[in-house]
Amino acid sequence: MPDLEQAVTRLNQAIKRQELICVWGDFDVDGQTATALLISTLQDLGARVTFYIPNRLTESHGIKIPTLEQILAQGVNLLLTCDTGITEHEAVQAAQVTGTDVIITDHHDLADTLPLAQAVINPKRLPAGHLLRELPGVGVAYKLAEALYKSHRRADESEALLDLVALGIVADVAQQTGDTRYLLQKGLATLQDTSRPGLQALLENANLKTNRLTEDHIGFWLAPRLNALGRLGDANLAVELLTTDNRARARIIALQLEALNDRRKMLVDRVVMQALSQLEDTPSLTEYNAIVLASTDWHPGVIGIAANRLMDQYGKPAILIALRPDGLGRGSARSIPGCDIHRALKTQAPLLAGFGGHPLAAGLAIRPDNIPDFRRGLSAALADCHIAAEKTLTIDAMVELPQISADLLATIQQLGPFGAGNPPVQLGCRGLRVIEEAIFGKTGTHRRLIVQDEAGRQQEVVWWGGATERIPGGRFDLAFSLSPDDYQGGDAVQVEWRDAHEWEPAPVIRPPEFIDWRQTSEVQTNVAELANPLIWAEGVKLSGLSALPRHQLYPADTLVIWTAPPGQDILQQVLAIVRPRHIFLVGQPSSLDSLPTFAKQLMGLIKYTLSHKQNEVYLPELAAALGHRVTTARLGINWLVGQGKLTIMQEEEERLILQPAQNTPIATVAVIEDMLQAMLAETMAYRHFFKKASLTALEIGSAFSKEPAEPG
Repeated sequence: MPDLEQAVTRLNQAIKRQELICVWGDFDVDGQTATALLISTLQDLGARVTFYIPNRLTESHGIKIPTLEQILAQGVNLLLTCDTGITEHEAVQAAQVTGTDVIITDHHDLADTLPLAQAVINPKRLPAGHLLRELPGVGVAYKLAEALYKSHRRADESEALLDLVALGIVADVAQQTGDTRYLLQKGLATLQDTSRPGLQALLENANLKTNRLTEDHIGFWLAPRLNALGRLGDANLAVELLTTDNRARARIIALQLEALNDRRKMLVDRVVMQALSQLEDTPSLTEYNAIVLASTDWHPGVIGIAANRLMDQYGKPAILIALRPDGLGRGSARSIPGCDIHRALKTQAPLLAGFGGHPLAAGLAIRPDNIPDFRRGLSAALADCHIAAEKTLTIDAMVELPQISADLLATIQQLGPFGAGNPPVQLGCRGLRVIEEAIFGKTGTHRRLIVQDEAGRQQEVVWWGGATERIPGGRFDLAFSLSPDDYQGGDAVQVEWRDAHEWEPAPVIRPPEFIDWRQTSEVQTNVAELANPLIWAEGVKLSGLSALPRHQLYPADTLVIWTAPPGQDILQQVLAIVRPRHIFLVGQPSSLDSLPTFAKQLMGLIKYTLSHKQNEVYLPELAAALGHRVTTARLGINWLVGQGKLTIMQEEEERLILQPAQNTPIATVAVIEDMLQAMLAETMAYRHFFKKASLTALEIGSAFSKEPAEPG
């Protein structure tokens, strides 16, 4: 790696002189892990070290001069960047003016000239095809750490850092070629036996068995939780999580990540629903070659995920812009193969306050009054882009059901780890029929099926995110992949649904009919006149009507949604269970969306549990009684624990054994309370939207506005 020796020499000099080193990282998982890796290495080698990660919402990527000046004023002698810095000419110069040396480690594309730092370590300086060229930021940081340990004659100790390397490689969707793939292979093995309390806490929260970890577990379970912190919170906390030796502190931070990830899902759902409402109100916005929408209600940390959903739904680029009080809108763009969104943005540069990115994803800043001209100009720039007629899936091998085995999985796994540049193996099987199916998962978003071939042989198949999808009605060919079964353990093999090709398409099933009673005054009388309605209500008591919470619902023709759901995901879960033909929307608000009323109800339910249910709490039941998500209910319990009023004696998946307590409140109870307040506020905001949203938006949102097929 160019400049590696110079960097090692200067860092060892700083360690020997006890100079203060500041590691400057980035807020995505690649940046978080790279920062934690360098902090761990330098501390282990005896350095004086601090770190800083910019706030996504207030600073964005890179090194901002005002913040840098504050950092340098603390007596920093050496600035070490990771996953950033390759274009920061002004920042490097500003540091050097104060006598602070700079070492850059980065992996992003090179500018025309390199910053005049003491060392610039970037794999893009290597020739095309070099084994190190596709390293992400954490991989570059690891090569520096590896060289540092080697210079101290402790070369073997660098391998303990590979658990962080595996996280960053998968989260950054790095190309699985050369040393990147090799480091991920070794990193997965290290992650299985990690000694980091923070990673252990994350794995426990996700109910993952460490002896069967794959790159999918990182991509679907671990990375989204860490990314949520960078999108909605302070990513510096992620570095603390990944470097702390305090197990209690690690559990508290891991809980924060869990709540933030759930809040992130809520925010994305709300943005998507509001975007769909805008498109319904102004259908002409769909006629442009890109969907361009803006709102003052959108959180800039999640608009990229929401834009991705709209791109998938409409088959064209989507740009969502969060309008801010400072007068600038912050936008995220997502595009489809064949439409270079970054090149299109360049044509609109005069209308933008800034932009950056690559062909499939980009960010921008724009003044609100420029948005109409920008929409028209961008559409013209994308007029000639190539849009694929349909998505295709390549099958690597056709198999029969009896061939699915642990041996076949082991053979496939020898080709891993999989990812960009090394796609997972896709298998196919012909002539199947679904004979049994069920919804599962804590949010009811997944589907488990039993399929049967023409010889009568059967196989269980898991369809992640398939709860609301249509099942083939007759014979079909199935595309699937194999993975270890995390729940059965041992050599059990899990078949994962990817796609299906029907031999004879099943009859089209009409979508459910939505009937709007949200503004009806005599709604209780109207409901009473319905024939055999299934009434879904939570957190309220209805006089004269028989209502059920979400975990007791069952298939029915007519569903009455009495109380507004806590979120779009819960609504989809219920519709997947009930599969109604007629949906009557009442959407009454909840009185349990403020902390005082929520806390009073929660404590009453806990008191009842302690006296009548042998101290056992079933979280889905508690969440339904509160009219909130499972994560919010669990956060409420942790808030009571933090106040010293409860102790969790035992925990197994979604069941807790509680004990009343009179303990001293913990120091971080205020942090837990803030998280709980934020979750309650987001739920209240969704219920308010549900009450006023158009029927069309709710119908479309119920069909399309959902998480990607993530098991976690």
